[in-house]
Amino acid sequence: MAQLAVVGAGYVGLVTAACLAKLGHRVICVEVDESRLNGLAAGEPPISEPGLAELVREQLRHGSLRFTGDYAGVAESEFIFIAVPTPSREDGSADTSHVLHAVNSLIPHVRPATVIVVKSTVPVGTTDRLAAMPPLLEARIEVVSNPEFLRQGTAVHDFLQPDRVVIGASSPDAAARVARLYSSIEAPIVAVDTRSAELAKYTANALLAARVSFMNEISHIAAAVDANVDDVARIVGMDRRIGPAFLRAGLGWGGSCFPKDVLALAAVANSNGCRTPILQAVYETNELQREHAAKLLLDAVRTIPGPIVAILGLAFKPNTDDVRGSPALGIAQHLLAEGVIVRAHDPFALVNASRVLPDVEYSEDAYSALDGADAILLATEWEEYYDLDWILVRESMRGKTVVDGRNALNGVLLTDLGFRYWSFGRATQSNGNGTGPHEGPMDSSPLGGATHTNGNGAVPREDGFASALDFRGAVAE
Repeated sequence: MAQLAVVGAGYVGLVTAACLAKLGHRVICVEVDESRLNGLAAGEPPISEPGLAELVREQLRHGSLRFTGDYAGVAESEFIFIAVPTPSREDGSADTSHVLHAVNSLIPHVRPATVIVVKSTVPVGTTDRLAAMPPLLEARIEVVSNPEFLRQGTAVHDFLQPDRVVIGASSPDAAARVARLYSSIEAPIVAVDTRSAELAKYTANALLAARVSFMNEISHIAAAVDANVDDVARIVGMDRRIGPAFLRAGLGWGGSCFPKDVLALAAVANSNGCRTPILQAVYETNELQREHAAKLLLDAVRTIPGPIVAILGLAFKPNTDDVRGSPALGIAQHLLAEGVIVRAHDPFALVNASRVLPDVEYSEDAYSALDGADAILLATEWEEYYDLDWILVRESMRGKTVVDGRNALNGVLLTDLGFRYWSFGRATQSNGNGTGPHEGPMDSSPLGGATHTNGNGAVPREDGFASALDFRGAVAE
């Protein structure tokens, strides 16, 4: 058992603090935002993440986890984890000012031989630069890189059951000390130099983003040649050299990590004289996918007076309330600029979305958002959308266009119900008269079935709807 501190109670910091406490350590978490701090002290996390609130409350009750707004609270800590934001600057490079501020705030309170552990995603070389700060050198403070590989929606699981734990350190002793913190976790410990650890984090996110962008590009080819991108992805994913994850076509990736990390990696490369045509294409392809979806919607409603588009889902993925980098908000912004009335629903992200785009008409009920709409965009595949009564939806709408931004719906059934159905690269699109060509063998559910839509052998639920888990692994960050 060790005495630890975590600076920052955002997404990464709070998950790190709660999970380290779960592993048996005594953890104090520093959060300078007073409103967040008050909520955390009461066991109310400011973010929505499955299992996190319960874990925080459990560790608070056990006394293993505490929160403070005072940096002096870290004074007795043997290890201090830095988990503060590193947002993108205008040029795409990562802004490390929060990291530097946190370290400078810690210096007066850190005891000699403490290890500072950088969890924040930082440009290559940042850990070395922190370690070279004179006050840290004088106090024999080691600085170690320990990047996180958490997926929102499964972060607690990913921390406690990781694929690997990466430790970048300049000395074997520092690496071994940090490794012991994870001794109760059954996962490989990969000890490398600090720069390799930092680069590995960026590389992982960039490669996953590249897979999504590549399949989205393939989806356009599939549509052009009358092939089905879902079947293509299933076949390609069965190759052991490739695997099935992150091969699903749709609106593309979002969130707080992929966009900024792709840009930050390109910025690091450019500052070191390296060209990055692949990274640039990955980012541009993702942006083009959103433009394509917006064009489908605009073309569908352009001749309608006072057009209304309803967006189902605002979070960038299911099981989170995070709207950072959300494709839905980017498309909504484009539609608003064209004079379209935008209505939207999301089970958890309404408040966060309204702070970003106040001009959208937000509804706490999905059916209310769809009532009178001319077109629908499925932007986030929340489970409750899998249980919508599409006959009732069709009767309540003014128009009949459905743009399936996640390739999650059964285009056959929706076409038979009279919708004009559009997806990404799933063979011929519907003609909207109820007799459009089918896209392959599918079950009778609006959400697709095991034989075609998900391609993973999942069995539809007894109520006729496919499981909401069918695609989640393919798009999770």
